[in-house]
This record gives sequence, C-alpha cells and structure tokens, in this order.
Amino acid sequence: MHTPHSHHPVPTPEQLQQQLADAGLRATRQRLLILESLLVLPGHPTAEQVHQRVTGQLSSVSLGTVYKTLDSFVVAGLTRRVASAEGSRRRYDADCTEHHHLVCADTQEIIDYCDPKLDELIRGFFADKGLPGFQPHSFSLHVTGSRVVDLPTAESAQQA
Repeated sequence: MHTPHSHHPVPTPEQLQQQLADAGLRATRQRLLILESLLVLPGHPTAEQVHQRVTGQLSSVSLGTVYKTLDSFVVAGLTRRVASAEGSRRRYDADCTEHHHLVCADTQEIIDYCDPKLDELIRGFFADKGLPGFQPHSFSLHVTGSRVVDLPTAESAQQA
C-alpha cells in the first residue's frame, strides 16, 4: 500500500522543462511554476492550493489560469483529476501510475493505494464477464470510508 504523498524535492528547471516538452507543451514560466507546485505539494492538491503556492512566486497568476493549466496537464497526461469526498473541489494527482484512492469521508484525505492482486482480480473479472460494446483500457477504484485507529489486540496488549 502506498502512503500519502510527502513533500517531494523540488525538481530542477531542466527536469520540469523536459516533462513539459515530453508532453508537447511549451515551457512558460507559469506552466513551470504550476507543474513544480503540483509535484511538491503533499497529497492531492486542489487548484486553490496550487494557486496559493504559485502566487507566492508570481503574484500575477490568476486562479483561472491555474485551472486551465491543470486541465491542459490532464489532457497531456502529466496529471489526473481525482474525485474528492466532498465532491465540489477538483483535486489533482501527479502520480499517473496505476493506483487506487482511499478517501476519508471525515478528513477529506485521499490516500494512494496499490495492490497488484486486486488489479489482477479486476482485470480477470472484466476478461471473464466482458462488457458488451466497451473495451476497458484502465481502471481506478475510488473507495470512500473512514480512517480507523488500530486497536491493540489481546496479544499485543500482553506484550506491552
């Protein structure tokens, strides 16, 4: 299981420029700052969180520009939109590898979850079942629930 994203080291300008070039996007100052923010902010940031970080470095960037740029990143495959528990805010995930999301309904935290056995079960299910008139290419589960505190078992309480 993956843990929530932590602060990542700031990518070099060359790395950011290369990511944009590989995605077919021009490396403008705004795009570089927005991509950098998306990569270094913890978890699955909202456009508002990205905007707040970007305007600390370039105050002229509007929230609308951040939304449009993030949407262009989604189209280019640099990020994915992630549904949030509250549903009203778009969140973004810079990790475009196959994984699922566990969403805490209490805290709105989105936790990355990866389980190859689960993926194998899902692929097998659709291979056996088939979807008439539809060919799945990828999948991502969105599981909503609540974090629970691990309660000590009788055995671990005896060891303490």
